[in-house]
Amino acid sequence: MKRIHFQAAMLTLACVLAGTANAGASPDAQGWNGRGWYITGSAPPAPQPIAAPDYILFEGPHALQGDCLQIYDRLYSPIGICRFLDAKPAAAHPSN
Repeated sequence: MKRIHFQAAMLTLACVLAGTANAGASPDAQGWNGRGWYITGSAPPAPQPIAAPDYILFEGPHALQGDCLQIYDRLYSPIGICRFLDAKPAAAHPSN
């Protein structure tokens, strides 16, 4: 019985440590810190298709959309929007 409790405790500890290791990653220069809800804005130099905008990251990641919306409403309205990002958006490219 003690062996089962020990295994359950170790599994719980492993999950907690894995979660905190991921949360501790520092953002890069653009503010990217992994997947989640981000407050973003887009400022393309010229009109582009909606499928390929250049994003400016302001805040994130948030686990829930509601958390993202709360921060947005308090601090950033009306310069951005909450978007769920799986991958880092493309950086803005200077036009020639």
